[in-house]
Amino acid sequence: MSASYVSDLHINVKGVPFHLCKEMLAKRSSKVSSLLERNEIDELRLILRDLEVDPETFELVARFCNGSEFKFTSDTIVSVLCIAYYLGMNEEQSSNNLLGKTSEFLEHRVFPSWSETINALRSGDKSFDKLADVGLVDVFFDSLIEKASYDPRLLGELIKNRAETDDYRPNPRRRLFVIDWKSEDLITIPLRLYEPFMIRAIKSRSIPVEYIVLSVCKYAKKWVFDTEESLSGQKREAIEVVERLLPYQRGLISCELLFESLKHSIWLEASSECQNGFMIRICKQLDMAKSTDLKILSRGYGEKAEGFENIELVKTVVKSFYTYYANEDSETVSHFVKVAKLSEEFLFLAASEASLKLEAFVELAEMTVAVSQGILSYSDGIYRAIDVFLESHRYLTESEKMEVCKVLECGKLSQEGFERAAKNQKLPLRIVVNVLCVSQLQIRDTVAKEIKGMEEKVDEEEEEEIEVSSDEDEMEKMSNKLLGLEIENDECVVHRRKNMKKKKKKKISVWGQVKRKFGCLNSSSSSYSVDACTCDVKKKKKKIHHHY
Repeated sequence: MSASYVSDLHINVKGVPFHLCKEMLAKRSSKVSSLLERNEIDELRLILRDLEVDPETFELVARFCNGSEFKFTSDTIVSVLCIAYYLGMNEEQSSNNLLGKTSEFLEHRVFPSWSETINALRSGDKSFDKLADVGLVDVFFDSLIEKASYDPRLLGELIKNRAETDDYRPNPRRRLFVIDWKSEDLITIPLRLYEPFMIRAIKSRSIPVEYIVLSVCKYAKKWVFDTEESLSGQKREAIEVVERLLPYQRGLISCELLFESLKHSIWLEASSECQNGFMIRICKQLDMAKSTDLKILSRGYGEKAEGFENIELVKTVVKSFYTYYANEDSETVSHFVKVAKLSEEFLFLAASEASLKLEAFVELAEMTVAVSQGILSYSDGIYRAIDVFLESHRYLTESEKMEVCKVLECGKLSQEGFERAAKNQKLPLRIVVNVLCVSQLQIRDTVAKEIKGMEEKVDEEEEEEIEVSSDEDEMEKMSNKLLGLEIENDECVVHRRKNMKKKKKKKISVWGQVKRKFGCLNSSSSSYSVDACTCDVKKKKKKIHHHY
């Protein structure tokens, strides 16, 4: 890599010798020019060492100073820019300056491309600390956020139906950059850059949160779950960053990743804030988990970890779930039902493992009974788990089988459960007898309830008949009373009519007619009043006195 021209300045960069011309270098760099004036050119070696310049990058600087042909790439551009900045290779020193050329390359060749931007950001990791006061990192971040806002799929593809994926359309904005579908993944940049970038992206609110979560989950899988165990320090730092970046919103993060994260945070001895953060997120959506998710917690650590070695962690998670929802409203009842069923499914899954110890199964079964109490009507799920455990552990003694079956509530078996248990030869004889007795008692109680129900129904019908007959008697009495009133009323009317007829037939006497002719009897005095009808009382006849 050494230059072929005659030089009077010898510099070694990480063991690689470079021969430079002082005058040419001073013409391009204000820093070198100042050192030469003070006769302190040896300090140039210290400057290059502090900048951690590699030989490939410094060769580009040397070629530029010599006027030779050079070519920038996204891998080297940030390091070259850093050297140009610290050596003062700017426009004030020369119109043809290295700082201007690197800036132009970034603007026209790097920033328009997602992959080139990622590559430059990743490759220039060490140089960004030297450029903190320039704000170059923010320029990179803003460039990436703009691209991800236009098309969030650059952060990864969500797991959706094909129709939903095909219908996706980017934001209808003027495209100012290149979309490369074989793009560099954001999760390849160092953690010290990834965290501040994601924080900036979250605050921008321009990228859907689902894609933010997707990227963080991918980062956890790459740098925590799938890396070598020897890098425990780096993995601990990574899992703590992942916890800080993930949202607390229910349902946004897969249960599988949350369980993996909790297990690794405990194994890597991450901070208590980190472990509690994952625990809270799990408690919020434990009802959405599957039995295989719970199995993640019960497994040991390492690539070959199998079986159900950590039952205590499973019990802690379930207990934390009920503690979390203890003060919630009644809408969470459905969550309790789902977690109770989840516990039964996990117990069934664990029971099939031949390596599961008797004590561990009993602990899980007791936990399942506790979470099912008052939630599930039947204990068939626990019975099926016991049946599977006895099948996979045929070497158990009779007393050990009784220990397994002590959690079984025979009274809560369904009719189908009774029939299966009564024929199950793997169960201890005492359990089978108990099942048969409970079944007979339930049948007797059922028959008694049916008989009692029928008797109550008959009594109700008789009471209704009595009530109907009494109502009929009352109606008959009322009818008779009304009929009597009608008869009396009719008699009253007939009597009134007879009196009216008698009064109408009454004639004026002859003397009266004579007096009328004489004009002594006026019309008013001859008027007759009809007395009111008196059916029961006879009135005395009033004497009429005539005045002449």
